[in-house]
Amino acid sequence: NESSSEARPWRLLNHLPGIEYDYGISPKFVCTPIPPEADPSCMMSDEAKATILHLRESLVRQKETILDQRETIRELNAKLTLCEGFGGHHSTGHHDSHHDNHHDNHHDSIVIKHYFLCLQARNSSSSYSSSLRELLQRKINALEEQLHRYYRDHHDYGHHNDHHGDHHDDHHGNQKLKSPTAFLLDFPMRTNYMYGRMRRSVVMEIFALTICLWLKAGAGPGLGTPFSYSVPGQANELVLIEWGSNPMELLINDKAATLPITMTDEKWHHVCVTWSTRDGVWEAYQDGAKKGTGQNLSAWHPIKPGGIFILGQEQDTMGGRFDVTQSFVGELSDLQFWSRVLTSSEIYSQATCGGHLVGDVMSWSEESVELHGGLTELSFDPCH
Repeated sequence: NESSSEARPWRLLNHLPGIEYDYGISPKFVCTPIPPEADPSCMMSDEAKATILHLRESLVRQKETILDQRETIRELNAKLTLCEGFGGHHSTGHHDSHHDNHHDNHHDSIVIKHYFLCLQARNSSSSYSSSLRELLQRKINALEEQLHRYYRDHHDYGHHNDHHGDHHDDHHGNQKLKSPTAFLLDFPMRTNYMYGRMRRSVVMEIFALTICLWLKAGAGPGLGTPFSYSVPGQANELVLIEWGSNPMELLINDKAATLPITMTDEKWHHVCVTWSTRDGVWEAYQDGAKKGTGQNLSAWHPIKPGGIFILGQEQDTMGGRFDVTQSFVGELSDLQFWSRVLTSSEIYSQATCGGHLVGDVMSWSEESVELHGGLTELSFDPCH
């Protein structure tokens, strides 16, 4: 009687040691009283305790799997939203046709790739998150190759049919006269899969450096990561990043210096950073003018060789684990990497197109950059 003052908890046991029961159709149980202050677990067998622990571990694993699948679904939904948003924003074609063809072809390639991602997202089960990522990446790579081949073929055909042999001096330049270095890389949106990789790496320790490039910021907040260099054991060996509302930073060996550089006008700017192991002295230039200097940035730590140099993404591991919130959005061109500190006059000459120096560590050319994730190059010469 549960209302009785002498009522006490009961434990149901399906058998007593040494006694066998024939339950028949309806199972029978023997109730054994235990004191109210006793720990119920003391009455459990070791097998029962092990079973409970196993069930708890299974629940934890299932929870982790569900969280991973939710993240996958969130990423795919984000791509689906981008895909559906891109469909209705084609150029109206009111400008120079040669200029528009460049943008329309590039825009169409992005739209096609995103619609492809959408179809995969809709038709694939979220329970296969890792295999889904692998399938998407394999098919995206194949699609990129086709798009790039189409873009090159269409480009050549369009050039040979130019009316009256007009010389176009728009910001994409004349395709016929374009040199292998006269191009830009266009990052139209933030992604964790669109990037460029420099084929050449750092081959020896670097004790001083200068890196210059042309940048045009896209929609904010923040520029993202124009470039990152990772080595075994250090993902942030050399990084230029402007993340969210934070100021631009130069990272060396995961130590950061804040750079007084801002680019919010969506115009082209020439940006240079210099650094030396001696006292960790650094300088920052924008459009040929020195904007800031400092020291104690990873002093006496040489840049390690044998790493991976990525354009447009910040590496959390060597060559991968890109974070979409840190990705670059905009356009970049003419990245040059020297193993010395350039003088102020040399940097000014580069920024004002008074001269052009080529980096000895890395230099800008179509052959030096691998394009991934649908990244497209367009004709561009910052000095013409």
